[in-house]
This record gives sequence, structure tokens and C-alpha cells, in this order.
Amino acid sequence: MELLIHVIDDDDLTCNAIERLLTDQGHRVVVSRKGEEALERLHQFTPDLILLDLSLPDVNGLEVLKKIQALNLRAPIVMISGYGTIEIAVEALKLGARDFLTKPLNLLKVTIVVENLVSHLRLEKEVQQIRNDQQSHFLSRHIVGKNPVIQKCYSLARSAAGNDQLTILITGESGTGKEFLARYIHYHSPRRNKPLVTVNCSALPRDLVESELFGYEKGAFTGASASGKPGRFELADEGTLLLDEIGDLHLEAQAKILRFLQEKEFQRVGSPHTRKLNVRIIAATNRNLEDIVHKSLFREDLYYRLNVMRIQLPPLRDRKEDTHLFVTHFIQVFSTEFGKKILGISPDVEKRLIRYDWPGNIRELRNIIERAVHLARGPYLTEEHVFIQNSEKPEGQRFAADKNQLNLREMQKEYAKALLESLHGNKSQAAEILQISRARLRRILVGEETG
Repeated sequence: MELLIHVIDDDDLTCNAIERLLTDQGHRVVVSRKGEEALERLHQFTPDLILLDLSLPDVNGLEVLKKIQALNLRAPIVMISGYGTIEIAVEALKLGARDFLTKPLNLLKVTIVVENLVSHLRLEKEVQQIRNDQQSHFLSRHIVGKNPVIQKCYSLARSAAGNDQLTILITGESGTGKEFLARYIHYHSPRRNKPLVTVNCSALPRDLVESELFGYEKGAFTGASASGKPGRFELADEGTLLLDEIGDLHLEAQAKILRFLQEKEFQRVGSPHTRKLNVRIIAATNRNLEDIVHKSLFREDLYYRLNVMRIQLPPLRDRKEDTHLFVTHFIQVFSTEFGKKILGISPDVEKRLIRYDWPGNIRELRNIIERAVHLARGPYLTEEHVFIQNSEKPEGQRFAADKNQLNLREMQKEYAKALLESLHGNKSQAAEILQISRARLRRILVGEETG
């Protein structure tokens, strides 16, 4: 990999030696003899590496370092000095220098610094390519829909994405696409090339929540890694952190998140030191936060901090005009994945799919089409391939749209009970099919919440 290296030094012997060494290694070298000359050139091109002498004829090298840092260049800076002391080296590192070399230069050390940078840049490039591929894959396979309500949701999401300091709360039933919307926001934001970290709050063990979110230091608790470990917040630095199912977090963890939202800082478990981070928070939940705030299960102050920009996703039963769009999309996805050539779905089956109320929403529809494509042997999905739990109940047992209709909580409770019965009481398998935790399944079965 060819690098553009900017050498800022007034010593001819040093400049000639570095230029000859690096040119022989296939790199391009630009030499500036004065600090002001170097700063002017940095407005004309962006180097991959800067080698900066402390002693320049017109300005102190540390002052040049400060001015270069103010330009927000990504290029690492290595300081060079003929009278280096520990104090000067420490000061340079505090100001953001990557390394410190002393004269007379050891050309082997210069070579090692450059080779390490080449390895780092190559790794960065590979990571960026992976992120670009993930982004392209997601956007090419993401379906928004024609329903006016969902169109408004995504319009609001695009608007919110542009302000990457804005905290966003996404609400909606399980399976409505909350995580997809969070990814959509991230990929349309200025942070699109930075990490997107997702954490399912409902799946975190209560005694490990803090260490998982904020990390821990060496020896913080029994079984802690010997080197410590960064938490999800740190992993998302400069990017986006999705706190999925945040309504399931216990109150102590909620307090820690509130502090971060207020101060943009945190402490690792077992550390007395405070760390600053630049993270965009997106929270998502299928629970009624206002209700659990009223029950003192969720902090009111955290609720208001999260509820800055709220996007409520509609259930699939309220956007049935999009059902055919999703069916077609999932048939294409799974036909490709399973190596099949499914052309479509029979009219009778399509009518059943449109009539069905989809308590599991888009996720349930996706699972049904995946199973049907797997079973299909011909070019069309028919009745024998498409199985909808509870869709064939006698008319009197259906969830009919009349004044006696069950509410959503009751519908999902009945659906979960019927699914559990068909699985002979296997709660783990039922939770896996519904893609929810066993704890949430238990709450649905006793009628405490929607899924």
C-alpha cells in the first residue's frame, strides 16, 4: 500500500535519509522545511502520516502539532527531536502524537512505524468495506411499504437521522420492524461509516447488565477477564448504540443510562475513572413506557430523556396493503437463499394471508414464508406449504372485527397459549418461534403485556 508521508523538518540530512528510505519502500514523500509552510500545504493535500520535528526555524513543533490537530486530520503524527526528554515526549503524546523518535534517527524504527501504519490502514480499509457491504445489503433488501402511516414514519426517521446527536425512541409491537428502522436511521446518518452496536436489554442477565453495557476493569469481580473488557457503549463510540427492549431494564441499570444521556460519560465496573464517549442512542421497546412509568417500573426522568424523537411503528394488520409487498419480497429472499425458483403464491393463499391479523407482525409473516419456500417443490406456494397458526379456527372462535373483539393483549395471549399447546407446553420452543425471551412469553401468558 502506497502512503503519502509529510516530513516537516529543517535538517537536510534527516529529510534526505527519510525520503530515500521511504521512496525505496514505494511511498511518496513531501518535505516542508518550516512550520507555516507545512500548515499551508495541509490545506492542499491530506497525508497518511506526518513526521514532525520539534525544533523548527519559525515556530515550535508542539505549536504546529496543536494547529494540525485543530484541522481534524486523520493522519497520525510522529514527533522527532534531537534533544528529546521524557517530559517533552509525554507532552507530545498528550497533545495527540502517535509516537516519539529521537535523533539521530534509527531508520529501522522509522520503517517499523510506517509498516505498523500500513497494517492499521489496511485493516481500517477492510473494516470499512465490510460496513459498506452491510449497508448496501441492508438497503437493497429493506422494504418500507406503501401505507401512508409507515411512509410518514420513515420520513420522520430520515429527518431525525441527519441530526446525529438526537436521541430516538422507536415503539411498536413485537415484529413490526423496530430494529430495521434503527438500522435505516444509522445508515442515513453522518455516523453511517462508524459502528452500529445492538444490545437486547431483555436478554442481559441482571447481575451482568452493568458490565455488559459499560465494561469492566481487571479484577472488577470474580471471573473478570485479566485484561478487562470494553462494554457496548465503548464499542459504539462515534457510532450508534441501539438499546432494544429497553423497557425490560431494571431500575439500577436505567440510572446508569440516564447519567450517560445527561453527561455523555460513564465508568467501567471497578474503575474510579470517568470516560467520555460520543454515541448516538436509539432506544426501542414493545412495552407501553407510560404505563410502566406509572407502575414505577421505569424511571420517569429516563423516559423523558429517551422520548425526544419518538417514532411509533404501526402493526401489520393496520397496513394490510403492504402484505403482498412483503410476501413477494420474502419469496425472492428465501428462493435465493435456498436455491429455488419460486414464482409466486396461489390466489387462495394470498387471500388468507391478507385476511389474517398477524399478531406476530412482519416477523411472523417472514417465518411463514421461509417455511413455505423450504417446503415447496413446485414454482408456486400453495395451501400445503403455508401454515398459519390459529387461522383455521371455527368462525365463532376467530378474532372477529366487532364490538366484542378481543383487545391486542388478549389476542396475543390466546395466540401464545394456542402455540404453546401445539408444542406440548415447550416454552423454550414457543419463545424461539415468536423470537422473544421466555420471560416475555410468561408475561404475555398472564396478560401483563403485548409481545
